[in-house]
Amino acid sequence: MKKIIVLSTILTLTLVIGSCTDESFITEKPTTFANPDLLLTDIKSAELYLNGAYDLTRDNLSHGSQNSLGGTGLANHWGIYGTDELVPFVWERVYGEFHQHIISPQAPTIYSHWSKTYKAINQCNSVIGRVGNMPDAAIDPDQRNRVIAEAKFLRSALYFWAVQVWENIPLVVEETTDLDNIEVEQTTPDKIYEQVIKDLQEAITVLEVGQGGGRATKGAAQALLGKVYLQMTGYPINDASNFALAEVQLQEVIDSSIYNLLEEYNWVFDLDHEQSEEIVFAWGMDGPGLQSGGQLSSFAGPAGSLENGAGWGSHFVNPETEAAYERQDIRRWNNIAYHNANDYTPEEAFSDDPDVVRTTNPANMYGWKWHAEKPNNYTSDTPFDNPFIRYADVLLSYAEALHGQGKLTVAVWEQTVNRLRARVNATPVDFASLSNEEITDAILNERRLEGFLEGWRKADLIRFGKMEEVILGINVDIGAAFPNPAPNWTPAKLRWPIPQQALDRNPKLKQNTGLED
Repeated sequence: MKKIIVLSTILTLTLVIGSCTDESFITEKPTTFANPDLLLTDIKSAELYLNGAYDLTRDNLSHGSQNSLGGTGLANHWGIYGTDELVPFVWERVYGEFHQHIISPQAPTIYSHWSKTYKAINQCNSVIGRVGNMPDAAIDPDQRNRVIAEAKFLRSALYFWAVQVWENIPLVVEETTDLDNIEVEQTTPDKIYEQVIKDLQEAITVLEVGQGGGRATKGAAQALLGKVYLQMTGYPINDASNFALAEVQLQEVIDSSIYNLLEEYNWVFDLDHEQSEEIVFAWGMDGPGLQSGGQLSSFAGPAGSLENGAGWGSHFVNPETEAAYERQDIRRWNNIAYHNANDYTPEEAFSDDPDVVRTTNPANMYGWKWHAEKPNNYTSDTPFDNPFIRYADVLLSYAEALHGQGKLTVAVWEQTVNRLRARVNATPVDFASLSNEEITDAILNERRLEGFLEGWRKADLIRFGKMEEVILGINVDIGAAFPNPAPNWTPAKLRWPIPQQALDRNPKLKQNTGLED
């Protein structure tokens, strides 16, 4: 998919005009429209139009990208910050606002995310509608249905994240192409989830079977649907019957035998294994210098210079998260940098070489996970694909789905939680010795250790009903860090406020209760 991304980045600016020239179409009035139907003449043009939707969705839901429509994504701002994974330094004001849970409706960042979300949704709507109207003479019906199914996968992912981030959002499933009906009312979360499920169920019947290489596949849609059902067992839906529905989807992904764990944990995040059998779906990136790169190894990397494989230095790892790893756990060595990139190569730092100087100062322990080579010219345009759903996530989600029904067994525990722990030299967890509550905590903890920095931590905490407990428990006493978030926390902050600019421009929108200021 990478070469396609490069092309589509150039075309997105043109193609998306047909959907709406202004990125905040829900609240702003577009003035110029083109006609994409003139461009949609065959399967190649339909694919390019679809790639515009991939680009916009990727830019919004990944950690971020460096093309002209990119920036930092929701996996970073929503999924990581405001949890217990990282603590930003005081000079990083935006990250600090997320960390302290003091984000304001007036914040430009959340309006940017809102605008990009609905721009991407509108592009998906445009693909579904316009490609769906292409005649059989222009495109093979099976190919047409596959393009539409991929767009529905993307739209479902966008709405799945948007309903978690803002909870009460407009539901738009038709392309906006004119000045009529720009002002759209909000929809309750259950209705948003109904649409997400509908899109994924329809996509599953059409999408191709296989790993995908960055394209949506049947397995990716089934895994995402399993995650959707699991999320609905928690706030705000709180419907435990969805555990059984999640089990069905996740079981099919496992039984497909398409996906598997890689032998080594660190391989999952290197450039040689980007679209491996462990990757159910990943957002494709291609950098540097191609305007299709990402932010992974620069967003989270060791101290030092970027050209030596370091990161921005915006944050350090929450000491409580660092301490949660067993000392011999390979994930600790892969996910947390204790060294200075100017002094060692990634291979030297990841080794057990006793001559490598490793810090004991918590403020110098940085997130790592994606190890940029030394030297490199990535800057903030890195080539690492962004994992969205890994097979490890599927295994842990499957264990969670069974546990939610009281069906989890020792055998499944060994093939899910302890299988992951064995790969990284962590001590196996004795399932038989755990109480029901301890099993729940063990699954959540394993998700924390395994998926660190991948953008799902906040969703996990909210679903497990642990968000408030974790936020109130953050106690980091380091002078260069932002203050602890507990004094600012209220249950209303399980979601972001609706952006004030959106409220000002669309009188039908209402602010989320408790987030008016």
